[in-house]
Amino acid sequence: MLGLGILLLLSGAAAAEGAGAAVPAPAILIVDMQQILKEAKAAKAAQGVINQQYTAYSKEVAQQEDDLQKGRSELERQRTVLAPDAFNQRAKELQGRYDELSQIFQGKRQALQQSYNDAMTKVENVALEVIVEIVKERKANLVLQKQAVLFEAEGLDITGEAIARLDQKLPAVPITVPSSETPPAPAKADAKPAKKN
Repeated sequence: MLGLGILLLLSGAAAAEGAGAAVPAPAILIVDMQQILKEAKAAKAAQGVINQQYTAYSKEVAQQEDDLQKGRSELERQRTVLAPDAFNQRAKELQGRYDELSQIFQGKRQALQQSYNDAMTKVENVALEVIVEIVKERKANLVLQKQAVLFEAEGLDITGEAIARLDQKLPAVPITVPSSETPPAPAKADAKPAKKN
């Protein structure tokens, strides 16, 4: 994550303030950014909104696919009474509706993913601010990602404290939800099909 690199640079900058001075003894803190981004209230809320919207879109698409499938079945029943050109034209229109539905759903999925990414970027940025505050308070000069640590002494891991502070500072983050515009419903097959020549 880019954020961790920034943290390490900030920590290193504090140590480098006295350039030319002796290197200070390490004051190390450990943080688990993955855990923070998973357990923070704002992150959980964002994931909940995205899951809810995705479920709603999936149901909407399933209903429209069902309607299109009924239209396709009805068209197949009329194959024997429709002129080949009329049948081909209607089949092409139905396929166009399938393609349009697929594109709309794909666009909504991508928009939801982008909304989630934007929300999580905000959560990560505020998490980094919180971690920097803790680093300054504890006068640390090195922050390590928990996954890189084999052993730690008690009190070095600030993950829980960072989550608690993050929850206070950013209890929720706005999510932009794509509009729920849907393609027009499939046209019903004509009651009086055109006769074959």
